[in-house]
Amino acid sequence: MKNKKIQSVRAWGVGLLFLVLIMMASCQEDAAPDDELRCQVEAIDGSEDEVVGKWKLIKAEILFGNPRNEDYSCDNIIYHYRNDGILRITNNTSDISHGSGEYPYEFIPASLSENGYPILKRANSIWPCHIEKNNMTIYLMALDGPILHFLRTE
Repeated sequence: MKNKKIQSVRAWGVGLLFLVLIMMASCQEDAAPDDELRCQVEAIDGSEDEVVGKWKLIKAEILFGNPRNEDYSCDNIIYHYRNDGILRITNNTSDISHGSGEYPYEFIPASLSENGYPILKRANSIWPCHIEKNNMTIYLMALDGPILHFLRTE
């Protein structure tokens, strides 16, 4: 009777050890999580209801077609929203979807928006956005476009 109890305890111990080893092996982290950027970007704080300033594009989440994240943190794609209603985009890459140039824009803060969230208007496009102290997200999904993530740099 005593040998059966010892064998049962050993079997439980071996089984428990096996489960712990499996759990440890499955908890290893991937090489680069989706939220990790290739290059570190220093952000500054600003007003949560103001778009004026320079914003560096750091990431685009593509949701349609071939869903993926594009990391722009090492590139120098800057959206400069000026007080005079002009958006100046500078781009040091060959990515034509963020073409360098100057474009008129209008910013409607959440307090004045019908929907309760901030809106950016550029030409005939209306983009919902979310602005925090040091980051901004622009949602282009209504145009089958990506979600653009920016950090405030100036």
